[in-house]
Amino acid sequence: MKKILIIVPILIILIIVGLGFSVNSIIKGGVEKIGPRALGADVRLQDVSISLLSGKGALKGLFIGNPKGFKSDSAFKLNEVRLAMDVKSVFSDRIIIEEIYIDAPDITYEKAMKGDNIKALMKNIESFSGASEKTAAGKENGAKSETNIQINNFIVKNGKVTMSVTALQGQELSLDLPDIHLKDIGKDKDGSSVSKAMEQVLAAVNKNVVKATAGSITDIKGTVEKTVKGTVGDSVDKLKGLLGK
Repeated sequence: MKKILIIVPILIILIIVGLGFSVNSIIKGGVEKIGPRALGADVRLQDVSISLLSGKGALKGLFIGNPKGFKSDSAFKLNEVRLAMDVKSVFSDRIIIEEIYIDAPDITYEKAMKGDNIKALMKNIESFSGASEKTAAGKENGAKSETNIQINNFIVKNGKVTMSVTALQGQELSLDLPDIHLKDIGKDKDGSSVSKAMEQVLAAVNKNVVKATAGSITDIKGTVEKTVKGTVGDSVDKLKGLLGK
């Protein structure tokens, strides 16, 4: 009997550890499967490490490419995304994430006459979200196609934006991204779908990217003047028109 009593907690620990590995692989697979469908762009994730005991962990090496029609290699490169979640909520109707913290993201903002890459990603998410809601509405008993989530704190700090504009003949400029802190995403009612939460996050990122780039016309002009002769005035005028859209 004593041996059995000793074995039981060991088995429980092994099960928890095993579930931890399963959760990590499920999250990685989910990101790489649903991400491209929702964003209309390549999505890759190097590693996931989340503890079921503490609810804390990180996503490492998250890469989000660009939709078709844009030339830059990526829209977002995130070396590490730290998060803390309420473990008990995994077994409820709403997964509660206490905090998502992104430090020093590398964002590429590509602007062309037809629009910019971040807004293109937002439109793709909106389309995906609308399709998901229609699918859910068509199912019996109001079944949901997505798990609802709640994000209490979404924080982005020390971000860099690489601005790439067609009108500036391939010239790029690195800018500081204003910090972002969103609170209580999906806290009302039954929570937010993953795609709706992504829409809200991207909208905040887009707002701060535009804020960072809109105030940098003088800096861009100075950069271009060093390498482009005779077309600076026209390029900057075109840039002002693009950023005004």
